Amino acid sequence: MDLQNAWVLVTGASRGIGVAIAEEFGARKANLILVARSAEGLRTTCDRVEERGGKPYPVPFDLEDTSRIADLVEEIRRIAPRVDVLVNNAGLEKYCFFSKCRREDIVSILSVNLMAPMELTRLLLPDMLERRQGHIINVSSLSGKIGEIYNSLYSTSKGGMELWTDALRQELHETGVRVSAVAPGGVTDSGMIHNIGVPYPAILGACTAKDVAKAVIRCTAEDHARLFVNSLPVKPLVLLGLIAPHFLDALLRWIGLPRRNREKVYRRMRLDQDVSDRNPAP
Repeated sequence: MDLQNAWVLVTGASRGIGVAIAEEFGARKANLILVARSAEGLRTTCDRVEERGGKPYPVPFDLEDTSRIADLVEEIRRIAPRVDVLVNNAGLEKYCFFSKCRREDIVSILSVNLMAPMELTRLLLPDMLERRQGHIINVSSLSGKIGEIYNSLYSTSKGGMELWTDALRQELHETGVRVSAVAPGGVTDSGMIHNIGVPYPAILGACTAKDVAKAVIRCTAEDHARLFVNSLPVKPLVLLGLIAPHFLDALLRWIGLPRRNREKVYRRMRLDQDVSDRNPAP
């Protein structure tokens, strides 16, 4: 697809991977509809897109409120004549012991990570089908292929995204609308891992936000069903998880993943406590 003057919608565009994706499309002179909760973050992203030659259109919106996504689509239609590429990137992550998760955590993560992309796609897809042209790119995760200890809510949401992507890709075969998944491993310079400061064991590999963004761009140029983004091969681990899950569990314990992720839980709990102490309930 020729991206110059294409209309590209990117969710989660105020930070992290979303900013990197917006910059890559901006460098190719695309028109960018940028959606995120943070209006301030979107202003910063818009500046970076303009520096690279793109045309940004910020739309502050909280995707957790899935009942209002139809309103978001109406706003998008007032801005853009069409959506050529939809990048479902917005995501929430929370390391926690499942027994300590709140109902609000479950609803929030599944709403933003899975329900919102499905609803946004459902509403934009008919126009793509009518034009027989468009591309839906879902930013998933390796955690959607191999469930991650103490990160079960995120893994569940990304696992659902992976299966939905597979099914939708088959459904839209020969319609002119393409569907791809981009599945990063551990992202070192943004997101929860970066913010908490506890990396994955080095043997699992890693990637950067820019690596993920470049994979998204590759999907627009090549017909990829799925791209894994990681410094080391991950397909053998995915296959191992299918044919010998207990062995993979033992391997992950041996390389120290549970210990690292427990530390992420405890650090997140301390951060939450710090926030609570600074903002006591009235």
